[in-house]
Amino acid sequence: MPSSALQETARTHLHELCVRIPTRPTGSQGNHQATSYFRSVMDSLGFRTDTQPFGCLDMRQGEIHLSSSGQPFSAFISPYSPGCDLKAKLAQASTLAELEKADARGMILLLRGDLTREQLMPKNFVFYNPEEHQCVYRLLEEKQPAAIIAATGRNPQLAGALYPFPLIEDGDFDIPSAYLTDVEGDKLAEHVGRTVELRMDAERIPSTAENVIAEKNGRNAPRVVVCAHIDAKAGTPGALDNAAGTITLLLLAELLKEEELNAKLEIVAMNGEDNYSAGGEMAYLAANQGNMASIQLAVNLDGLGYRGHATGISFYDCPWYLEQKTRKILARHTGIEEMIPWPQSDHMIFVVNQVPALALTTTAFEELEAAIAHTDKDRPELVDTALLAETAEFLRDLLREF
Repeated sequence: MPSSALQETARTHLHELCVRIPTRPTGSQGNHQATSYFRSVMDSLGFRTDTQPFGCLDMRQGEIHLSSSGQPFSAFISPYSPGCDLKAKLAQASTLAELEKADARGMILLLRGDLTREQLMPKNFVFYNPEEHQCVYRLLEEKQPAAIIAATGRNPQLAGALYPFPLIEDGDFDIPSAYLTDVEGDKLAEHVGRTVELRMDAERIPSTAENVIAEKNGRNAPRVVVCAHIDAKAGTPGALDNAAGTITLLLLAELLKEEELNAKLEIVAMNGEDNYSAGGEMAYLAANQGNMASIQLAVNLDGLGYRGHATGISFYDCPWYLEQKTRKILARHTGIEEMIPWPQSDHMIFVVNQVPALALTTTAFEELEAAIAHTDKDRPELVDTALLAETAEFLRDLLREF
C-alpha cells in the first residue's frame, strides 16, 4: 500500500487542480493557473523547469436562443463558434449526397442522420483527419449557410460522454454552429422551409498556453519522457481526464527528488490534448524536431485512478527486454494490470516517431469514455489517490531499473 503521506499529497494536488481551479481549457485563466502550479511544485522539488509556449484560442459563451414559429428549441453553442443574430429559412441534410445537392446559401442548415454520427475532426488536425470529414467541411464552406445546427446522439470514441456532442469543435471553421440532441433535431426538422431565429452570444479570444518541461539529469545521456495532459474540456473539473495523470507526475517527482538516475528524465505537463488545435503536441514536436530518436522510452498517463478499477498499462513498439523488465516490476504492483493498446492520447506522438512507449489509464477506459469523460460528472470523488500513488511508485521502480 502506498504511504499515507503520498496519498495526502495527491489529495492536496487534486483539490488544487479541480476545486480551487474549477476548469482548465487550453488558454483559459484556469489553464494558466494549472501550469503555473505544476511548474512551482516542480521547482520546489529541485527539477529544472522550462516552458514551450504556443498560441491558441480561448472562448466566451453566453446565452443561445433558437426558435421557429414561436416554438423554442433547446440547443448549445459549439465550442469556438462565432456568435450570430439571425432570422433565416431552415434547410436540412442527412447524408453527404443530400449535402452536395443542398441549396443552403444564407439559410440555417440543420445536419442530421449519417452526417452527424461522429464528431468531425478539426479542419487542420494533423494526426487523424478522415477524407470524409474534410469533404463535409469543404461542402459546408461551399454552400455558405448563415449558420449550422447539428443534431447529434452519442459518440464516446471521439466526444467522450457528452450527449448531445458538438459536431464541430474547431476555431479554424468560421460559420456559426450550434448543436442539439437527435430527438430535439427531429422536432426542429418539422420546421424545414420556415423561418428560424438563432441568436448566439459567443466570442473567440486570442490567447496563449504552454507545456511545462521539468528535467532531472542522470548519469547517462538517454532520455525518458513521462507525460500527462494538464488541460481539460470546458465545463468539467477534469478529475480523471486528466488531473489524475498530472498529479501522478507530481507524485513521481516527489519520489525522485533525491534520487540519482541513469537516464535523463523529462516530466512533461502536455497542454492541449483536449483542444481542437493540439497546440501542445505540435509545440513539443517542433521543439524536438530531429531529436525524437534520443528518447529511449515515453510513458503517457491519461484517465487513470478511477475508483474501484485497476490501472491499465499497454505497450507500443517496445523491445522485448523492456516489456519483460516492465512485467517483472508490475508483479510487485497489484493495482496495475496489462490491457490492450488504445491509440487515443499523447503517447501516439511518440509512437508515430518510432519511440517505444507505455500508456497508463483505467482498465474501465470504455466506461470512462462513455459515461464520464468531458462532462461535469468527472469530479474529484471519482479519483482513488491510492491508485495514483501506486502508479507513481511503479514508475519510480521502472526508472530505477531503466
